[in-house]
Amino acid sequence: MFGVARRWWKAHWQDVIFDGAPPLVLLVLGMFDAVTGALSGPVGSAPVATSLIPGAVSCLGLLLRRHRPLVALAVVLLAVLLPPLVAPTSVTYWNEFVVWVVALYSCARHLPRARALMGLGVSVAAMAALALEYPELGDPGGLMFNSMVLVGAFVTGLLARSRTEYLERSIRAELERAVAQERAVAQERQRIARELHDIISHTITVIVMQAGGARLASQSDPRAAQKALRQIEELGRSSLGELRTLLPLLGSSGGSSNSGGRPGPDGTPETPQPTLADVGALCERMRRIGLPVVLRAGAGTEGLPPGLQLTAYRVVQEGLTNVIRHAGRSGATVRIALEGEGEFLAVEVENGVADSVLHPAGSRRGLHGLEERVRLAGGELHAGPAPHGGFLLSVRLPVARVPA
Repeated sequence: MFGVARRWWKAHWQDVIFDGAPPLVLLVLGMFDAVTGALSGPVGSAPVATSLIPGAVSCLGLLLRRHRPLVALAVVLLAVLLPPLVAPTSVTYWNEFVVWVVALYSCARHLPRARALMGLGVSVAAMAALALEYPELGDPGGLMFNSMVLVGAFVTGLLARSRTEYLERSIRAELERAVAQERAVAQERQRIARELHDIISHTITVIVMQAGGARLASQSDPRAAQKALRQIEELGRSSLGELRTLLPLLGSSGGSSNSGGRPGPDGTPETPQPTLADVGALCERMRRIGLPVVLRAGAGTEGLPPGLQLTAYRVVQEGLTNVIRHAGRSGATVRIALEGEGEFLAVEVENGVADSVLHPAGSRRGLHGLEERVRLAGGELHAGPAPHGGFLLSVRLPVARVPA
């Protein structure tokens, strides 16, 4: 039971603090204000409970301000309007008005504009009702000030929502461009790989044929054997030149040849395929362009076969790509760990629930391609809703069956 509570706290502690801290502070200040006001007030004034209970209810309603803004505003308004009907001597304290302002701001910040305007209209009507109930609020100065504060909070919420939407669109556009560039590079690499296959296949075929001819002619016709050997040498040099031209392009990223590569023993640039050691750089690159990513990598994955590490890297890459396209800035958690006494490698990419979705449905082409890659590696892929909302991409790869 404590383990479940601990895991829940690790997953939701930020929401608890952000949702609970402001109402708690306002509740404490409101209790202090209500108690001091009751103690210093005249005899026969309203009991402390008639002031504490509405303030506590309004602060509790504020807990819903991010997830259910209209419900939070309704609870706050009921807490403000009902006490005068129950106890005519009760008053509305400043903290209840602050809670009201925060609730209205949350409506404008988190709701579509049409529904947010409903909250503003209800707030204006509630202000008029308070002005009628409390004559001291009915003077032009006080009523105008309170109304300006409410309207200002509403406009501030609208501006904050507009700015957030603009930033999300900008970040998504930047991420889409980055993903499109990476996919274009990957397609170019596939084309170059096919060319490499053709070059190597043709070269080896000719070399085998010429070597066989040279062997047969080495005794009877030495000149023909030397000619065949010279052809082998020329073909090898020509093919090596082509390979040295194509290999840097195959390893390049974003148009930079030999990005991150190192020279091989013969001077040819070596650009190894991504491994699990590169997942951290991938996550950091995503963070720099606006996607919050948490990486949790277990120990013992450094010596795994290169083919297995490449497949795991592609799983993470495709998972983060899906987060970019379908979940925006909700963030993602990447988990990599060995299971079953090191017999399996588990890779998971989980994202939270998005407030808004730019591409609600996709072609799933990338996911299907990834599923084919995982199937060829002998692994299993599961993709679907996460237990606590959002989306979960889970892959389990057998270590022994993935080629090195």
